[in-house]
Amino acid sequence: MRYQYVRRVAAGLAVSATLVVGGCGTDPAVQDLCTNAKNLSTAVQDMSALKPDGTKVDALTAKVDAALAKLDQFQAVTEGRFDSAVSTLRANLDSFRQALAAASNEAFTAAAPQLTTSLKDVRSAYAALSESLATQCPAG
Repeated sequence: MRYQYVRRVAAGLAVSATLVVGGCGTDPAVQDLCTNAKNLSTAVQDMSALKPDGTKVDALTAKVDAALAKLDQFQAVTEGRFDSAVSTLRANLDSFRQALAAASNEAFTAAAPQLTTSLKDVRSAYAALSESLATQCPAG
């Protein structure tokens, strides 16, 4: 009698453990959030890797557009959790894009300080968002 009780308890614990362990890290909403966060990170890093100079205005504009598209995808899965950080990053990306639009190759030298400042603002806003995400999507 006691043997059957122990077997049932052991079987119940095994099933429970499987469900708990199987659920760890496989929540589709968390995976989608982290996947989109990684895609956004890649887009921001790609954009930041290009240094603002007169020959790369078009390339930088394309990278900013790509980062904005990834930000849209990211925001769609955040369930409002990071709205403030997302809004700040979006505003800084938009500001950087406007500075790029104003920086035609002829006027690039005059616009360079504004571009540098805008890019620093983008990096800072992204760093703040990354810090907020660290608990949801740990590196590794």
